[in-house]
Formats: sequence, structure tokens, C-alpha cells
Amino acid sequence: MRYSTLIKQLFIVAKSKWALQLVKGKLFSIASFEVVSNLKKMVPQLDTIIDVGSNSGQFSKVASHFYPNAEINAFEPLPDLYLKIEKLFDSNKKVKTYNLALGNEVGVINFNKNKYGHISSILDISSDNIHYPKQENDLSQIKVEIKTLDSLLLTNSLKAEITLLKLDVQGYELEVLKGAEESLKNIDYIIIEANLEQLYTNQPSFTEMNTHLMSKHFELSGMLDFNLGHKNKYIEVDLLYKKTTKKD
Repeated sequence: MRYSTLIKQLFIVAKSKWALQLVKGKLFSIASFEVVSNLKKMVPQLDTIIDVGSNSGQFSKVASHFYPNAEINAFEPLPDLYLKIEKLFDSNKKVKTYNLALGNEVGVINFNKNKYGHISSILDISSDNIHYPKQENDLSQIKVEIKTLDSLLLTNSLKAEITLLKLDVQGYELEVLKGAEESLKNIDYIIIEANLEQLYTNQPSFTEMNTHLMSKHFELSGMLDFNLGHKNKYIEVDLLYKKTTKKD
């Protein structure tokens, strides 16, 4: 862990109630606790959460703590990580898990699995990326099932509910949004991990992401967290978008 990352985490622990939860026997990811605790201040109530790119389930775990009545749908394409999610939420009937990637197509797709699971992606890591570990033997490619959010019909009955879509798919966020044209009509908030550096090949810029979300009637509401890279550069920020129009 880099010194700057440690300082950031110590700051989060000092200003939040993460340590209090640890004393109570509840161990949460520090980064996810920061995101969701900040989200709770801005959005007090959520009825449905769609967690795309669930990794080991850390976001959904914290979300189920802060929003205990919310229905959570957690998506993770990597089989080894999915098994952890399945086990984690085995007794929590509020959480449904899916061993799927989401995007703008239905079928099977190549997925780049990295030793560092949180940077695995459908996209290739950019040759210009100086922020991620460079061990070539840590990369392997596997086949995963992919669907569109629209094809799953998750939001069809959500018109009276407050719904959040969380996207952390390592540069593939725009493709997920393109496969959710109908679903977005019934979604109130979106969290995206926006890349400020070219981390992946063919990754859309923040400007492209922001323009697309604005065209779908979502406006930037605030920043929830950030990640630092080489030489303390801001490389990723977790941003909250809010719908500017009422549901149909």
C-alpha cells in the first residue's frame, strides 16, 4: 500500500464511524464505507440498489447496512469473486446475486481477469497506464456471460420506488448505460467510477460519460470518493448523478 493511500484511509477512519462499526464486530471495506456513508447523507432513502461490478460484495455489504430495507441486485462476472458474494449474502434474502457481466449485448464475451480483481475488465489495460501493476503473468482471459440491464427487466415495477444504479466496471460504464435505455427511465440515482486518466484501451473520457448521462436527464450531484495513482494523481472519482425529471 502506498503511503498516500494509507494517509487517505486513516483520514476516512478518523472522520467516519467505520471504527465504531468495527468495535461492534462489523468489518466493512473502508473505501465502500466512505462511498455509502457519503451517499446516505445525500440520499437518505433507497428502495432498490443495482450493484454492477460487485467485486467481493463490499459495496452491497455496506449498502445493506445503511439501507437495510432496500432490495439489492449484485452483479459480478468473475466466478471466484462471485462465489464470495454468494456466500456473503447466502442468508440475506434482500440481496440477489448474478454471475453476469452487464453491457450493451447479450451472449458470451472475453473478460480480462487480473490478479488484482478490482482492476479486471472487459477492456484491455492501456499501454499508457502507469498507475496499475505491470506483471504480465497476472493477466488471463476467460469467457463470461453478458446481458443488458434492459433484458433482465429489473426496473419494470419500480416506478413508485427510489432506485440507485451503481457502476464500477473499469471503463465499461458507458456500454452498461447503452444497454439500459429503458431501465434508466425508472432509475433515480447513478453512481459511476469515472476515470480521469486513460486506464483502459477504448475507455470513454469523463466528458463523454457526463454528456451521455446529461442526455438521459441525469445531472452531477456530488463526489463520494476518489482514488490516487502514480505521483498522487487523481485517477478515479466516484460520482453521484441525480435524475432531473420525474419517472414516467
